[in-house]
Amino acid sequence: MSATSRRLAAAGLSVLFMGMGIVTAPAATAGAQGADTCTHPSWSNKDAGVDQVRYELLDGAPIRTGPNEGCGVVGRADWNYDVYLHCYTINSAANIWDHVRAYNRFTGDEISGWIYEGNLDGIGSTKRC
Repeated sequence: MSATSRRLAAAGLSVLFMGMGIVTAPAATAGAQGADTCTHPSWSNKDAGVDQVRYELLDGAPIRTGPNEGCGVVGRADWNYDVYLHCYTINSAANIWDHVRAYNRFTGDEISGWIYEGNLDGIGSTKRC
């Protein structure tokens, strides 16, 4: 499924939920959910793509233990990081999250975990987990 198709599917789910009286958070909020909703879906390295964190995120983007805003932060990646894409998932709030390994090309530091796809400069992973 292409990134455009995934985004349209996520938008369609939001419209469907709204029509049923279920309100979801806008995609820009990355699915504000409590820590009790942190999930840990399986993932594998299916994608050979590399992306970057959006330059305008001055404090970097959080990389989390799971694909929800309520999940713990394992680190933050900024424009100094090459973000190696593994795969993507769509969480219960219909937001797309990518499992990644972020590598700081200046310090050699690495962070692995889930990043909200809206924080990436490109289209994110093209392979579903």
